Amino acid sequence: MAKDRITIKVEGVQEAIAKLKNYQVVKKEACSNILKTVGFKIETDAKRKSPVDTGRLMGSVSTNWSGSGLPEGKTGGQAKSGDGVGQPGGPKGLAVVVGTNVKYAPYQEFGTRKMSARPYLFPAYHKNEGEVAREISKVFKK
Repeated sequence: MAKDRITIKVEGVQEAIAKLKNYQVVKKEACSNILKTVGFKIETDAKRKSPVDTGRLMGSVSTNWSGSGLPEGKTGGQAKSGDGVGQPGGPKGLAVVVGTNVKYAPYQEFGTRKMSARPYLFPAYHKNEGEVAREISKVFKK
């Protein structure tokens, strides 16, 4: 008695896998670029809003992302060479940090018992936070 068999031949599997891999690379790169762009917008807004005495705090606000190769972020103005944010962890290009390592920065942002807060970093973040979701949703609608 012969057994019934069904044979299925699937063509184009390798091409489909290659296209999926390319899709992943393209979308990841697009998301990385969005995060960096918004990070630099937050940096710019934070610098504009930062309290200025000597300019050190403003000059130390920097943007860095995983895989950038920038150990201490960018510095400028009156910033010292060690100012700026360090290298974040995470997938290459998908972790972006905006901030400063100037020791008195938290006192400016949040205040103390004797000094009122003069926030500059959180307002800059809140001004731009919605842009990430909007721009990334556009990437995946294409």
